[in-house]
Parts: sequence; C-alpha cells; structure tokens
Amino acid sequence: MHSPSSSEQETGAELLVVDQAPYVRQALSACKRLRKELTKKQALLSSFEDDRRAFQLWLHGTHGATITQVRELHEEVNAYQFILHHLSRCAYESMEAVPALYQQLFRLKKAGMLHSYVPPHVTAKANDADDTAGEPRIDEDTKQDFYDRFYSERRSKDGVAEKHQAESSRKAQHDARLKSCYRQLAKRLHPDHSKLEEVVREQRWHEMQTAYHNDDLDGLLRIEAICDMDKRGLSEKLGLARLRDLAAYHKAHLLPIRDALRAAKQDIAYGFVTKGLTEGIEYAIAGNLKFEMIDLKSTISDLERAAKSIRKEALAQLRSAEIEADRARRAQERVQRLKASSQSDESLKSRQMTFF
Repeated sequence: MHSPSSSEQETGAELLVVDQAPYVRQALSACKRLRKELTKKQALLSSFEDDRRAFQLWLHGTHGATITQVRELHEEVNAYQFILHHLSRCAYESMEAVPALYQQLFRLKKAGMLHSYVPPHVTAKANDADDTAGEPRIDEDTKQDFYDRFYSERRSKDGVAEKHQAESSRKAQHDARLKSCYRQLAKRLHPDHSKLEEVVREQRWHEMQTAYHNDDLDGLLRIEAICDMDKRGLSEKLGLARLRDLAAYHKAHLLPIRDALRAAKQDIAYGFVTKGLTEGIEYAIAGNLKFEMIDLKSTISDLERAAKSIRKEALAQLRSAEIEADRARRAQERVQRLKASSQSDESLKSRQMTFF
C-alpha cells in the first residue's frame, strides 16, 4: 500500500502535471495561420495602393478639365456660403448695413480676397449682475480634497497602509519588469545589433516606444516574442507563452488591416491594375462628375438667390423707412404751416380789433 510522502501530507493533494505539447502545437498552428493571413492581406493592400495610383493617373489624364471645374465650383459654393453667413448676421444685427456689406463682399470676391474680410466687432451688452456674484466659489479639486481627508480619518489606518504598501510593491515590480524589457528590446533593435530591414526595424522601434510610454508591458512582451521568432524561427521551441504572445501580436496587427482591406474593396479603384479600365468604371466616373457639376451649379444658384433676397429685403425695409420718415416729415411741416397760418390769422384779427 502506498504511503503518502511528507510533502503530500503537508499540501493535502498531489501536484498535477499537464502535458503542454497539444497546447503548444495549437498555438503554433494559430501563429502560422495568422501570419499567413497577415502576409496575404498586406500584399493585397500594397497592390491596392498601386491600383489607386494607376486609377488617379487615368482619372486626371482623362477627366482633368472636368475635375478642375468641379473644384472651382466647390470653391464658389464655399464663397457664397461665406457671403450668406455674414449677410444673415448683418441683417440680424443691423438691416441698414446690409446693402453696403453686400457690395463690399462681392467686390472682395471678384478680387479674390473674400476671406480677408473681417466683420466689425460687436460690443456685447453687459449682463445683469448675478445675485451670487459676490459669493466665494469652491472648485471641484478643493471639494474632492476635503472629502478625501474627511473620510480618510474614518478608515482603518492599518488596512490603508497595508493596501498602499501592496500596491506600491506591485507597481515597483511592474515598473522594474517594464524597464528591463524595454532596455533589452532597445539593445536588440539597435542598428549595430539588429540585422532586420530598416523599415521593419523602425516599425518595431516605434511600436516599442509607444508601448513603453503607454506603460504597456504586454505590448513589449509581444514585440520581444516577434524578435525571438525572427532569431530562432517559428517552431515549438519558442514555448507556449512566446507563441501566445506572437498570436496576440499578429492579431493586433491583423484587425486594422482587415478593416482597411474591407474598405478598399468598396473603392472603385480596387483591382484597376489587374482588371484594367472597364465600361462600368468609365460610365460611373463620367456620370458622377456630371451630376456633381449639376448639383453644385444648382447650389450656387440657390445661395446667390438667397443673398440677393436678403439685400432686396433690406432695401425694401430701408425704402419703407424712408417713406415713413418722409411722410412724418411732411405731416410735421403741414402741422407747422397750419400753426403758422393760425398764428398769422390771430395776429391779423388782433390788429383789426386794435384799429376799430
């Protein structure tokens, strides 16, 4: 009969030994799959850049004049929006100044200096004094500091001290490991020690600096794992932890590439080099440019009509004000003439009475 050893009697259970070989093989398979997918999708994105450059060359060579007209129409729309904004603001503040401002803005637009216009400074009216203006205000930092000091006195000093000491110890261990990993990676990625290509080495160096400044120890460990893979090759000898770090590294790089490739496949230039110019692309580009020009011209007409309507309304209000002022002036003159006539009649009657 088996008698338990002293160590088994102390712990109360036997140590469980787990064979990591299946997990290592699974992690290695995942790394190879992710790395293969990453390489394939990077190649597709690189070919998409070539597609886009070829598409842009064809586009500007074939429809360059139309694209220039569209760009000029966009600038015209921006100019009319600028004019309409300032005219509307001026009409809200002082309707009498709208006609002069209309002439000034269109004169600047014709000279190509529209955006040099600076609106006059409008003096804001002083608000009424608040009843609580004289009361002292307590900022949020002061309140938080007061609450922290007030409630900290009610806590257990021993428990707080132990907790603070444990957190400080964990923080010190984390910082020490972070700095050690950073120094080792900086030495391995130095140009004098690294045999990687300059582009790859600079990318790893940038990733290392970003992870260190963000206090990301896991990120540094992933970069260390990819460096070990470059040195020893992708095999089971790297171990389970290194292979999992490699899988996480590849997955982190693969997610944005998947999104970028998904968006690239929706672009009209995707596959332009391999497929060449098709009738669908030519029809779509020509139609889009045509309808965009029509839409921009319609927008310009609407904006110009709106600016003229503001000016017309201002002139109408000014004419109405002038008519009212002229009518009031004539009424006042009529009253003055009647008053003068009545005074002259009274003086004439008084002289006649004096004569008799």
